[in-house]
Amino acid sequence: MSNYPALNWVTFEKGGINSFFNDYRPAIGPDGEAVVFERTSFNIEMEPSATQLFIVNDLKNPSSQLFLNNCDSLQQTRPDWSGDNIVLNLEYEKKVTVWTVDARGNNLKQIKNTTSCIYPQWAIDPTFKGFVVMNNKQPKPHSTLLDIDGNIVITNMNGKDTNNNMMLGGMPAVFPNKPRSIAFAGQSSSSGSYNQEDNYIFLNVEDGNEFLSIPMERSANLKPIDKHFQGRAPAISPDGNYIAFESNRDEGYAIYLFNLSKPENPPVQLTDSKVKLNAQHPKFFPDGSRLIFSAVSPGDAYNSIVWIDISEYL
Repeated sequence: MSNYPALNWVTFEKGGINSFFNDYRPAIGPDGEAVVFERTSFNIEMEPSATQLFIVNDLKNPSSQLFLNNCDSLQQTRPDWSGDNIVLNLEYEKKVTVWTVDARGNNLKQIKNTTSCIYPQWAIDPTFKGFVVMNNKQPKPHSTLLDIDGNIVITNMNGKDTNNNMMLGGMPAVFPNKPRSIAFAGQSSSSGSYNQEDNYIFLNVEDGNEFLSIPMERSANLKPIDKHFQGRAPAISPDGNYIAFESNRDEGYAIYLFNLSKPENPPVQLTDSKVKLNAQHPKFFPDGSRLIFSAVSPGDAYNSIVWIDISEYL
């Protein structure tokens, strides 16, 4: 593993209590010192409990604490952090919807028009504040832009591919100060029903009153799907120049980094796929020099939260 950045484990303790936790989908705070993430715990019979959000307030001295109070029995997933606010998915009354909460875990608020909307991501510029979500309407999921009150601004941000087929899209990431511009895990509707394992990373472009979506890796075939370009869960760097994503194009899930200013170059692999790290869901630190994500420490059974320094690749 010496050819890859060093792994800095946040929530893993070899042989400790973390052996019964699966930690997933981190969201880094604006100071680069705190992280919120999903935790699913298991009992002695390996039966899972409800997934809850936990927080580590200091990455230098990590200690995990429950983030939300009075929500123990509710599924809490997919956090995204911006400023003093976190957006997340909460399963309430058997429906998954989008909620916001402040960085201290207070003032929990449900957002209207978000039933079955998952992977909420902040979309903010000087004149707009809202979210892009994966509108999980099977078999045709798509990305939707909503304002902070839940009013729908753009129903479908994925539009069509270059062959004029409708796009299926999920796991959106929003470009800094460009709420209408996203990267997302998607595929052409010509491929049939949506299969998240067959996604490429796409970029949307406004084309008049519609959107055109093109593969981030321009040489990727739209049909048939080529696994060598598979990708999911994109994250965009704070300067908008890089996209980190997960892919199982090489034996197992690993984290990759794509330089948008040099689109002719293939993405750089940042974690070792051959040791079964199962590395997924990267997010950039606020200064763009590090990535935090979920991975399995070699020899362990469950995911933990980990970060790497990527400054030498920028």
